[in-house]
Amino acid sequence: MPVRPKFLREPSPEARRETVVFALLFLFAFLPYANTLFNGFVYDDHFQVVNNPYVHSFRYLSQIFTTTVWSFQGAQGVSNYFRPMMSFGYLLAHQVAGSVPFSYHLANLILNGFVVWLVFCLIRRFSGEHVALVAAGLFAFHPIHTEAVAWIAAVTDLELSVFYLATFLLYLMLAKGDHRLRARALMCASFALALLSKEQAMTLPVLATLFEHFYRDDRSTTTPREKFSRYGPLWGMVALYLFVRILILGGVASVVSRPNLSWYETGLSAISLIGGYLGKLIWPVHLSAFYVFSTSRHLADAGVLLGLAGLALCAIFFAVLWKRAHILSFAFLWMFLTLAPVLNARWMPASVFAERYLYLPSVGFCWLLGWGAIKLYSADVPGRRRPLARAVPIALAVVAILYAAGTVRRNRVWRTDQTLFQQTLRSQGNASLIRASLGAVFFDEGRFADAEREWLQSLSIAPNNAVALNNMAVFRRQQKRYTESMDYSWRALRARPAFTSAHTNLAETLALLNRNAEAEWQFRIATTLSPLSISAHNDYGKFLLAAGRSEDAREEYERSASADANTEAFDRLGNIYLAWRDFSRAEHAFRSAIAMDRFESDAHIGLGEALESTNHPAQALHEYDLGLEMDPANPLAKAAAARLRANSSSNEKTPPKNPPAPAAK
Repeated sequence: MPVRPKFLREPSPEARRETVVFALLFLFAFLPYANTLFNGFVYDDHFQVVNNPYVHSFRYLSQIFTTTVWSFQGAQGVSNYFRPMMSFGYLLAHQVAGSVPFSYHLANLILNGFVVWLVFCLIRRFSGEHVALVAAGLFAFHPIHTEAVAWIAAVTDLELSVFYLATFLLYLMLAKGDHRLRARALMCASFALALLSKEQAMTLPVLATLFEHFYRDDRSTTTPREKFSRYGPLWGMVALYLFVRILILGGVASVVSRPNLSWYETGLSAISLIGGYLGKLIWPVHLSAFYVFSTSRHLADAGVLLGLAGLALCAIFFAVLWKRAHILSFAFLWMFLTLAPVLNARWMPASVFAERYLYLPSVGFCWLLGWGAIKLYSADVPGRRRPLARAVPIALAVVAILYAAGTVRRNRVWRTDQTLFQQTLRSQGNASLIRASLGAVFFDEGRFADAEREWLQSLSIAPNNAVALNNMAVFRRQQKRYTESMDYSWRALRARPAFTSAHTNLAETLALLNRNAEAEWQFRIATTLSPLSISAHNDYGKFLLAAGRSEDAREEYERSASADANTEAFDRLGNIYLAWRDFSRAEHAFRSAIAMDRFESDAHIGLGEALESTNHPAQALHEYDLGLEMDPANPLAKAAAARLRANSSSNEKTPPKNPPAPAAK
């Protein structure tokens, strides 16, 4: 009897069970976050996705892997973040669907599904399937993860967790006497991707070393050399990563965000942060996209005392588990080691405390909860089950429902900038940066009084908030209060000298005052600071065009289009070429603009002019009509369309000069 090929064989019961579990876990991971698919770009998404030239074209691939994550902003983009996997993921998503939020949110949901499955695989290896299912379910539903999953810019935590968990599982598969190069190479490759996702990955070799010497089943029968052969490659990868990082950043952390914070205060603040993180894990309420950081300066500070109490309780539980359920004590090491890198407030950005930082550490917390629930459920008296054990499934169901409901509700907060900022300010009213951002939303909506109120309140909290100062400069210029506008601009630049937008806004104010030499100097500073800023190049080009320097303007718009193809640059180039009667290049520029945005009315009208001038009246009329669909009152398009229709009508009525001879009968 012939042997059936493998792919035609009936799957084994174990394989079917694995498939069902995998599908169930993905369902757990997907359903609570399904409503995020309808969310838009919010907060940093506008910078990292929409206005980031690196993620729009493969020609910037080398920059993605050899510069910091904010380097596309030029001099103002100096940071400690080296996360190529984030930008590379955005690049792939952009190639599939462009700058459409849905595709990025879908990618986050898929990554979250893999994380939940990997959490299950890891915990099952140590504590069995039942504990793993409960722990993975709690992880999937926990509201503390909403920021990591619902926010596109937080994809780094998802990517880190996928590769971190995968690497640790691959490390666990290295059995005694297993010296296969392929297995170690696969582990190192996964770890490399984790390191390129987020800095927290550097904790993995520490975790593996501790596990090897204190938790692995064969630790008493393996030699130090055998132990090192399993985790040593991870340390080698960290050494290589640090070498590359120093080459790229000039140091492990080249930017110190809070140089005035002493190491004593940093230590106290770290203890306070631990207390806050433990509190959010246990009681995930009053969640916020931004938390105002307050330095802890004394041992008696409330936050420090709470942190010390939390650490003391964890130490007690760790000691008990070390003796009675040894492997469970490893969950505490997982929690605190993966959290440790974000406890140094000197190096952290504005958001010192953030919920997304708990995404990977919460694996340990959910493991402990899952183990505790199954332990209670299994601890029955012979002959009958205790009431407490019978209550465990009910309690788990209630917690899961509450977690899931909290997650779904929290996802709505991330729908738009306005909902996010307003909800954040309800709990963090002193968040100056968020108030400045909300003011910008109001300004774009034409709610100028509300915008001014938010910006002034933001400055009352933080007088050196460069974003709020720059926004007030724009607003005062709009009000034609030019002296005040320049004052705000200079204050913004004193607070942040490399702030590109502040330079361009100051330049525009100076231009309105006919101080053109000073204005041009500011434009040149802006374009030098941020060579890939299309807004800086376009604003400078507009200034040059108004000054009658069309050739210089053309060069500036060419630089803009070269940095990152955009409709404004192509549209302006088309107008310049039209004025020069270079209709071929004008047509190409306008078609490039339309290819990027088919609703760009000016490009359609400009293309109509170019086509009419090259004797293509039918095509020109079509473009004019398209332009009028979007801009019905445009006088140039209306006149041109009427003229072309009149010419077409008169041509139809006029008999031909040489009528054809009648056909022979």
